[in-house]
Amino acid sequence: MNAPAAPTTRQVVFPAKDRIVVDDAPLPAPGADDVLVRIRRVGICATDLHLLAGHIGDPFPLVPGHEFVGEVAALGDEAARARGLRPGDRIAVEMLLPCRSCARCREGRYNLCEQDDPGAGLARGRQLGVNIPRSHGHGLWGGYAEHVLVPAEAIVHRLPDDLPWERAVLVEPLAVAHRALARGRVASGDRVVVIGPGPVGLLAAAAARSAGAARVVVVGTRASRLDPARRFGADAVVNTRASSDLVADVRTALGGDLADVVIEIAGVTGAQRDALRLVRRGGRVVLAGACGAGAELTLLADEELLTREVDVLPSFLSAGGFEPAIAQLARGEFPYEQLVTHTVGLAEVEGAFALIASRDDTVIKIAIDPAR
Repeated sequence: MNAPAAPTTRQVVFPAKDRIVVDDAPLPAPGADDVLVRIRRVGICATDLHLLAGHIGDPFPLVPGHEFVGEVAALGDEAARARGLRPGDRIAVEMLLPCRSCARCREGRYNLCEQDDPGAGLARGRQLGVNIPRSHGHGLWGGYAEHVLVPAEAIVHRLPDDLPWERAVLVEPLAVAHRALARGRVASGDRVVVIGPGPVGLLAAAAARSAGAARVVVVGTRASRLDPARRFGADAVVNTRASSDLVADVRTALGGDLADVVIEIAGVTGAQRDALRLVRRGGRVVLAGACGAGAELTLLADEELLTREVDVLPSFLSAGGFEPAIAQLARGEFPYEQLVTHTVGLAEVEGAFALIASRDDTVIKIAIDPAR
């Protein structure tokens, strides 16, 4: 009598730069500290396209996908005890695997974990779906898959049972937005400008409005991205391509003043320069958009910084942002599901990447449903 076939799970794999395949992998039973997650949705992030192009190191072969949510399929006894989870629970998992012992982790800035330093010469990375190769260990490290095996060091969050997956998939980008708001100390009554109306930028506008901002203005270059901004908390939008005087137009949109806080999430140095121009004296500028390795930002040291005492605050990833993001999504204040304009299956990822690269105006956010 033949033995039953060993269980497998399907994954999208980047075997090398600019190559995408769909493959099966062995599905191991979770160890004592592990949680096996059945992926219900995973968001496609611009980072994933940069990974495929080889712009972010050489993690190949890689199973990408760090914006994943799902349900507990199985878990070890110690994981069940320590995390208070059971099969069927709905969860979100942070991409970072912090060591929890270095100086940065101990001060709560686990996004800067010293064990994730690219210069540390680690055998593998510490970011799920970003820099842990499929060839390491069990290989179930990324969310473009039917399953992910989550280790003990991962940070896991319970999701409300009634939170739709189409909305829950936005928790990671909204967490990035919440970290940016926290870095900028956005408070009730602030005038906030968001530069870059991509998914994180639109969610940052919603988060600023939810935090009590007196006025929110979104700045960008694409009408197809600016138009939805009013549904996500923006009082006004400014298209830089149609503006002959960006500072004057933003000042008008803010009611005559410059911003208390500017959050840049466009990921280009020109937008970072604009952020300095759009903030009031003594205001705060948050730089949350990744510009790519080697990008240089030139500023006027005295005119733009010293004599204006502007706080320039980089914001990296999502540490501390998941809790407020989950709470905001649960409140349902905005039509979040409208941001997910396309949903595809694992076999359709290559086409989805091409659609994003084409800058198709119908695309805001594409999510993957592995069950399709």
